[in-house]
Amino acid sequence: MLIDVTDLRVDYPGLIAVDGISFALEPGDGYALVGPNGAGKTSTFRALAGLVEPTRGRVRICGLDIEREPEEYRRRLGYMPDDSPIISGLTSAQFLDHFARAYEIAGRIDRIDAVLALTGLTDKADAPCQSLSRGMRQRLVMAKTLLHDPPALVLDEPASGLDPISRRGLRDILNVLRAQGKAIVVSSHILGEIDSFCNKVGVLERGVLRASGRIDSIAAELGHRGMRLRWSPAGASPLPTLEQHAATRIKAVGPDSVDFELGTDDDALDLLLAELVRVGVRVREWRKTASDLEHVFLALGAKEVR
Repeated sequence: MLIDVTDLRVDYPGLIAVDGISFALEPGDGYALVGPNGAGKTSTFRALAGLVEPTRGRVRICGLDIEREPEEYRRRLGYMPDDSPIISGLTSAQFLDHFARAYEIAGRIDRIDAVLALTGLTDKADAPCQSLSRGMRQRLVMAKTLLHDPPALVLDEPASGLDPISRRGLRDILNVLRAQGKAIVVSSHILGEIDSFCNKVGVLERGVLRASGRIDSIAAELGHRGMRLRWSPAGASPLPTLEQHAATRIKAVGPDSVDFELGTDDDALDLLLAELVRVGVRVREWRKTASDLEHVFLALGAKEVR
């Protein structure tokens, strides 16, 4: 396991911020830790980064314990806090060089060039940090996080304040990193986009994991099915039937297709398909799709905070 969290608890005076959570990530896993404000996400991330000492439990990165091997632990971890500051008065390349020297990275100039390229900042290498847009500053902090090529990444709200184009760029970067075999823990309030770069989710509420595992598996356990229906225009439209079905939530409609979710079991899917055929819908495609994170989150009812 690249990231292994077991029975983690974090206490503050008068508050249990994280209450006995566990999850484990292998190479290529993207794990979205989601929950309302105050649910314990940042406290979990700070414990992973070694910034707060757990009250109980164990955190390991690549099998390493921060108490026994703190230097090696930190070399294998890349931590990006929410709203990380940028050193003013430096160019982007100088900012990265400052941290590359601290990490004693061999061939640091080549490594700086590599992370600038990965984050799409090559043409901003000589630009003053203070002249960068919010999205570019976020990418620069990401580049700094990747400098020492850590196999495990902990990213706290990396999409915060980004416009849609910048968020798409971040998604592409994270997918590249997963393809390289890195394990990523990420938090974000933009639930509709997280499942484009994560395969697992932990729903955190009041410091407790309400659910944790593969997104599609959790959705299936909840009895929610994401579906894609394509039909022939020569037949009837399925939309009136779907709209009248109490357990159906339509997500997207195309000229001859519709994506929807059905909040019941497979027997209900069979009955719905039979009804569509009965009213004259000529079905060309009928298949399950991955349920999105937003629906999983809302279905669990995770909304309370400490």
